[in-house]
Amino acid sequence: MKKLKSLILNKHIRHWVGIISLLAVSVAGMNLHYETGLLLTSVLDTPPHAEFDGTVPAIQTSPDWTHLSGNEYYLSYSEMSQDQLETIPEYRNDYLTFPSSDLVWGNAEHDVIRNTKITYPVAYAGNYQLDDTGEYQGSHPAVDIKVPDGTPVHAIANGVVTKAGSSSGFGYYIVLKHVDVPDPDSPNTLTTLYSSYSHLSEFFVTQGEEVLKDAVIGEVGATGTATTNHLHFQLDNDNAPWHPYWPFTSAEASSAGYGFWDAVNYGVGKENVYAYTENPMEWVYDNLDWDASAVATEEVAVEEEVIEEVVAEEEVFEEVAEEVIVEEEEIVVEEEVVEEVETSVVTVDFENIEMDVPDFVLVGDNKIVNVTLIDANGDTLKNPKFDGKIEVSMSDSSVAKLNRNYLEAVDFNGGEAELQFYADHEGSVTLTFEIANRTYYSGEINLISDIAPFSKFGVASDGYFVPGVPETIQIQALDISGDPTPSFTRSGNVELSVIQGDAVLSETTLTKRDFPTGVAEIEMTTDSDDDIVIQVVFGDKVAESDTISYRLFSDLSNADDYYESVVYLYKKGTVQGYPDGSFQPERTVSRVEALKFIFSGLDKGLSSGTSINFRDTESGQWYSDYLATAYDNGVIQGYSDGTFKPSQGVNRVEFLKMLFAAVDEIVIDPVVTEDPYEDVSNLSWFAPYVQYAKENNIFPVDGSYFTPSEPMSRIEVAEVIYRLTVVLQNDEAYSVLLSAE
Repeated sequence: MKKLKSLILNKHIRHWVGIISLLAVSVAGMNLHYETGLLLTSVLDTPPHAEFDGTVPAIQTSPDWTHLSGNEYYLSYSEMSQDQLETIPEYRNDYLTFPSSDLVWGNAEHDVIRNTKITYPVAYAGNYQLDDTGEYQGSHPAVDIKVPDGTPVHAIANGVVTKAGSSSGFGYYIVLKHVDVPDPDSPNTLTTLYSSYSHLSEFFVTQGEEVLKDAVIGEVGATGTATTNHLHFQLDNDNAPWHPYWPFTSAEASSAGYGFWDAVNYGVGKENVYAYTENPMEWVYDNLDWDASAVATEEVAVEEEVIEEVVAEEEVFEEVAEEVIVEEEEIVVEEEVVEEVETSVVTVDFENIEMDVPDFVLVGDNKIVNVTLIDANGDTLKNPKFDGKIEVSMSDSSVAKLNRNYLEAVDFNGGEAELQFYADHEGSVTLTFEIANRTYYSGEINLISDIAPFSKFGVASDGYFVPGVPETIQIQALDISGDPTPSFTRSGNVELSVIQGDAVLSETTLTKRDFPTGVAEIEMTTDSDDDIVIQVVFGDKVAESDTISYRLFSDLSNADDYYESVVYLYKKGTVQGYPDGSFQPERTVSRVEALKFIFSGLDKGLSSGTSINFRDTESGQWYSDYLATAYDNGVIQGYSDGTFKPSQGVNRVEFLKMLFAAVDEIVIDPVVTEDPYEDVSNLSWFAPYVQYAKENNIFPVDGSYFTPSEPMSRIEVAEVIYRLTVVLQNDEAYSVLLSAE
């Protein structure tokens, strides 16, 4: 209330300063009569859109990634059933920083954490390393939200579209301007923010258009610099020089000795992230339950109080108008005092709270919970100075007790405070820490009457490995029921070895210290394609893993359609996987990526890309030689506005035209007498290309529709190139009985 009153009073002080300045010029010529309505409107700016009325999440539904299997993982949003979609998990930094090595397969609570980690793979001010470090460990200025292709994207608040376009980095993106919205650092202060939504597959708004909160403005895709379908969700403040803001240039990354990805990982420009962007998820969550009536009531009450004070002083002001210069100086001093009072307010000076909680506590035992405050750089805050109290509560106070329900700054000796935790009954609890509209959660604490004795070891994995990609393997200490137990406290070494296949284990010897929760994790890496079996030996106890089988890519198997095509192009070096071992078969192929597939897959030579005649492309890029070769050979022409739209997805007929134009041996008959498919007229410009593909069975089509505008996926591109290669080598239409050399 004091903060709001001081802001309004400050506005009125500036209003008086203006009047007094005019009086200094001509006091006699001015009528000092105020009308309340005019006074109020004089200090308020009219926003270019509907007034702020709270926020909604940008993405509202998503799959539970931990419960999808096989090809379900790659379904688009429209292909998923209602049973596969649910409310998107809460963005929680404590979940993102939960050690992946402590997650146990099949544990329901751990599945929630694992799903949160998958859904939000890159945190605000985080990095790309998937290293459990969460926020403020890099210079990524946004939160990445992994959801299926085509997932609806919602406007988080009322706003105006300032940009709706594309770039090589952000792909298709939208920027919304939000005027007179709560300041993330001072909720009672109004400011201007810019939300941006990048890597879209398409957008449904235009520049200058007003949009309302919750409107669907686009759909998620993988355009631009993106390795999978996701939304790059960003919130810039009004100080940012452009939107969407990026914290460093390629020159700055190079001068620091990093490429693009490592520059983010090592925090190049992170000071710019803090200066020009805000945590988008935090701001959205803080304003989900925004109460317009409460704010309006408070503002009106304060305005009326201030106006009464102004009117009461009007008579005095008129009496001393001849001393206007002195009055002006006093008001300036008063304004400075108001500002000084405002700036004297101490805010929370830490960014995160870390809790060292035990995984298991026996009923009747006391345990120490260490609480640490973390600053914006990810370091322990040694001397915190926050005001107020950190309120501490438990999810179920009937099964456990704490020695106190709050912590103050004085409790943090050297940056760490202690809580006494007492286990009263069987159950499970999480701890909640709240201060200044921020909430932090601990991991789950399990309260048990006894710990089942250790019986044997087990080995768990997802059953597959990709050559060259580390595969996580769990070594589990199991009770007689086959559940992980922390009771493994025996002396001696647990020996690990590979008894089938050829692989390297990150650890070959474990001890009881590696099983605090009953589970230890190691990594297995191999360049072989032979099946792997791992053996665990502890004294006379021997356990073996199930067979861990080879996969060329983590998301493809030899049972998948078109697998042979991918293998063929992989061996030629045309296609590669992503760093996580995936192929991402359903990812849309951009126009420049299509050229690389074509020229590499068909063994076509390249010319230099020193000169490219499109205003939205650059020389010296990875695609330059492919683009220059395609242009020189008449494979592409570009659009009438002088652009090529390199990051735009290539559709089926565009791809066929590029593909056939690149092969001199192919002669396309321009005359098509009948419609090749029900949705392809024989008069269409692309009918000859579709007809040739149909006659030679080059494009896999199931049914009587070709869907010419459908974007090409990576797996489809691989299949079409492979089939064309078979046709050219055998001089006959493609058949599964034929193969490419």
